[in-house]
Parts: sequence; structure tokens; C-alpha cells
Amino acid sequence: MQAKKKKMGRPRLAKNWTPELLNERAREYFDKCDARTRTEYDKEGCPYEVANPEPYSIEGLCVYLDITRNDFAAWRKRSDALGERAQKIHLKVMANRITGALDGKQHPAFAQFMLKNNDPEDYKDKVEVENTVSERAQKIFDDWSEKWAKLNLAAKNGD
Repeated sequence: MQAKKKKMGRPRLAKNWTPELLNERAREYFDKCDARTRTEYDKEGCPYEVANPEPYSIEGLCVYLDITRNDFAAWRKRSDALGERAQKIHLKVMANRITGALDGKQHPAFAQFMLKNNDPEDYKDKVEVENTVSERAQKIFDDWSEKWAKLNLAAKNGD
């Protein structure tokens, strides 16, 4: 069996990508992640390989594609076929994170961190701010409001 020929040459410019090429290269990245193994040893000390899939990540995908995260983010915002393909690939990466955290294969806090960083529009902490004023501050505000109203009334009357 002949080894797969490695692609050589100058990296592809971000603007020269097509949806088909992006899909093909993303599939290669996902297959590479899924094929990862680790060596374990039985009781006699004999090594054997165990499946140990690598979690998908936007960063890993971008490194594999030889593009920047900004290029990928820009593709996701496009409304053409390339943007749609990039969005679907992004969803696959996010689904892998969520499934890994729920299955216990990935640390939930790290999965949460990655989701927030890679998709801040959809995943963010809800911050609730309670706006309260102390009784003393409220009294000062009411006193000044009363004085201000008297000054305005006096100004209107020409006093």
C-alpha cells in the first residue's frame, strides 16, 4: 500500500477556499482526531493500542487548515456557500465539545471555557446586576430633588 502523498507548496490563501475544499480538509482533520490512539500495557507488560480520540477544536482545525482563527470567523459570517459550510463545521466542533463534556470524556469546565471563547455570541455567563440605593443616599437624592424643584420654580417666577 502506497503512503498518501503529502501536499507540498505554498499555503492556500484564505480567499481561494471553496466550500468543497473546506469540507474535504475539515473531514481530514476530523478523521485525524478520531484516529488518535494511546498505548496501554496489559498485566504481562505487553503494549496495545486503545482508541483515544482527540477533541475537536477550532484552533486545531485552523492549524490543520493553515489559516487563522480570524479567517475562519470571517468565513462563518459570510452568507454564501463557504459561510454556510464553515458554520456547519463550527457546529460540529461545538457538538463534539458538548458531547465530550456530557459523556465525561472532556473536563466540563474546560469544555465550557472553549465554548465561551469560540462562540461568545451563543455561550456566555448571564450577569445580573442589582441596582439598589441605600436609604441615606435615597434621602439625599430626595432632598436635592426637592431643592432643585424649588430653584426651578423660583426661576420660572422670576424670583
